[in-house]
Amino acid sequence: MPTVRFALNDEYYTRLENDAQNAKMNVQDYIRFKLFNETTIFTVDEAVRRIKEGNFENIEFTLPDVYGDDWTMSREDGAGALGKYFFNYITDHPELGIRFVPDRLIKRRAVYTYKKEE
Repeated sequence: MPTVRFALNDEYYTRLENDAQNAKMNVQDYIRFKLFNETTIFTVDEAVRRIKEGNFENIEFTLPDVYGDDWTMSREDGAGALGKYFFNYITDHPELGIRFVPDRLIKRRAVYTYKKEE
């Protein structure tokens, strides 16, 4: 897969990061979306929706578990970036009921639990 690199000054990079964050995407997905109008199911919003609508309450799971057979991401595709952004998002939004399980990994992936709001 070809890699495209370009330089931004601090102001433009900050704007790009903020725009991506506001769109709840990582920077790579946001650039693809803006350039090619390409959307992806691998977003924080989609992961949260699948968790809330799925059978994840009171069990441990990883992000690939959330997507099941739809999970096609690899490290090269930005799986790590999605994981980092998901972790940061659920940490900033405890009201979602999704919690990181510290000191627990499954296949080197972060583990989460979910408890519905009451």
